[in-house]
Amino acid sequence: MKILVTGAAGMLGTDLTAELSSGHEVTGVDLDRCDITEKEAVLDLLRQERPELVIHTAAFTDVEGAEREPERAIEVNAYGAENVAQACRVVGARMLLISTDYVFDGTKREPYLESDEPNPINVYGRSKLEGERLSRAALPSVTVVRTAWLYGAASNNFLTKILKAAARQPRLAVVTDEVGSPTCTVDLSAVLRRMIELGAAGPLYHLAGSGTCSRYELAAELFSLLEIDTCELKPTVRESFPTLAVRPANSALASERLGPEGIPPLRPWREALEEFAGKHLKSEWRDGSWVGDDRKRE
Repeated sequence: MKILVTGAAGMLGTDLTAELSSGHEVTGVDLDRCDITEKEAVLDLLRQERPELVIHTAAFTDVEGAEREPERAIEVNAYGAENVAQACRVVGARMLLISTDYVFDGTKREPYLESDEPNPINVYGRSKLEGERLSRAALPSVTVVRTAWLYGAASNNFLTKILKAAARQPRLAVVTDEVGSPTCTVDLSAVLRRMIELGAAGPLYHLAGSGTCSRYELAAELFSLLEIDTCELKPTVRESFPTLAVRPANSALASERLGPEGIPPLRPWREALEEFAGKHLKSEWRDGSWVGDDRKRE
């Protein structure tokens, strides 16, 4: 299959392009080649490449930055997605849009299912939900995949931020009242490939690491895996860390559609984290110091 991946230099885009390159003809593009907010540029790109499928991962993902620049977040996440959908319609390509757990308000006690009603409480979530809406209006056949709490080797993420902070201070406070589904981009990429090859074309799927945990539980598991004893991890609550963006207390995701369609779920988050930490983090955490290449991860 001829596939075009937008946001190919991003955390998910990097692993997804690598995953799909075996067995498919994959073109990865990023901002240096195409600005998705430029409608004609997007259309020119798709006319040139003629993909059968476009996987749209490009996005404005800075949650705090979206509060400072709401117009930019909407421009990229909503109108940019609409531009890609319109171009897909013109060239006859399918579209798979990556969206977010932050379309939910966090008031539900259990993980959110595809049938739950979105109600975003920050600019980032609103911009992504509007991207879902505008894409579907432009291309009714679009498939939306919502995911959550992504981490991977190609970019800075919660795990690397925690390790950098732990290297600088003897105590680190992490919140217990923010719950989600940690998702490794390698795992997500593998299941996305499986979906594509199965021909899954439903309107909406939730794909995230199996199970749920708090930010504190995720950090504690990471500390345990890396045997970190030079920094004390302390539980705290979100009120202690006021931020511009209000984040949902619970944004964990589960699916009511994967099983019936034969799509495998992602691994339990602890299993995925253990493998990721061993492959990518253990060698960069040494004697209380973070020695990872910061320039690569920013």
